[in-house]
Amino acid sequence: MNTASALQSGPRAPDRQRCPACGQRFAPPAPAVCPLCGLDFGDQRATGTDVTPYAHAYALGESRWWAMCEWVWYAPSQRLQHLALMRASSASRRFARLNLALLTALLSLFVATQVGWKWVANSPAADPTGHVEPLGDGWLHVASAPRPLPTELPPEVHVDLWWNVPQAIVGLANALVAGAVIGWLTLVCLRRGVTRAHLPSYRPELRMTAALHYNTAWVVPICIGLLVLLLRPVVYIGAMADWAWYPAELGVRWAGGVVTAFGVGMWWFWLIRLGATATPRTRARVIAFFAAGAPLIVGVLTGGWYFGVLELTKVISKSLNLEF
Repeated sequence: MNTASALQSGPRAPDRQRCPACGQRFAPPAPAVCPLCGLDFGDQRATGTDVTPYAHAYALGESRWWAMCEWVWYAPSQRLQHLALMRASSASRRFARLNLALLTALLSLFVATQVGWKWVANSPAADPTGHVEPLGDGWLHVASAPRPLPTELPPEVHVDLWWNVPQAIVGLANALVAGAVIGWLTLVCLRRGVTRAHLPSYRPELRMTAALHYNTAWVVPICIGLLVLLLRPVVYIGAMADWAWYPAELGVRWAGGVVTAFGVGMWWFWLIRLGATATPRTRARVIAFFAAGAPLIVGVLTGGWYFGVLELTKVISKSLNLEF
């Protein structure tokens, strides 16, 4: 089915349709050519138009996000070859924005659970701060060791757990804003990198640009791993309060870490498979970029975002008198 028939048919007749390339809306019946970008709806050349199932659904005003994720995850080599020759479109950019927004939200929540915690020792003399009650603002006493404490308990043993909610909110806000910028910058760097990896004669074709957007489907297992890691505050509280049962911190770390690593590994492996579909003249260059350049770009930008957000949160917390 070509783009024109996809726009004019389907399970229902939408009141408004849109171009799969630029997103321009128009009333049915679909014109032969997009009035905004000039896309020929009868032209199905793989070197230009995004003809993925998601692009067809997007043109009809429908959502097939999960189906597109599965389409990417289980893509055989022939599908990758087809996808590699599609240029980025309004549909592919929307798909990438949705996935990056999901990833940014989960990563930001993860950062929020990393800041503002304070384990207090049994004796003020054994605590680095020299006191066992907060002097700053916003601290919430969330758990304590069962009382009364044993008389022989060493002074350095932690007996109280405090959490600063405003610090967590500051960290969350910093992570969300910085994450949106880093997500956009990552896509820009990857797109420019893969374009430069092709020989000059291929660069104007913008090969694999749509594939880079749809490759973000692999954030789903990463987000599942992050959801598991968000259980760590429950571990902190359960361990301090000596609950009858609570998740083991090592188990939470391993479970979340393994699932997250699986998502990252499959994202990287999928890119290498995509690089193998490049033409023989430029294949080695593209594979080299996906094998080494892409993970380096993502690693540097993500690491800079994470540690930068933590440091910025510390500075802001100190200025707002949120320290313990």
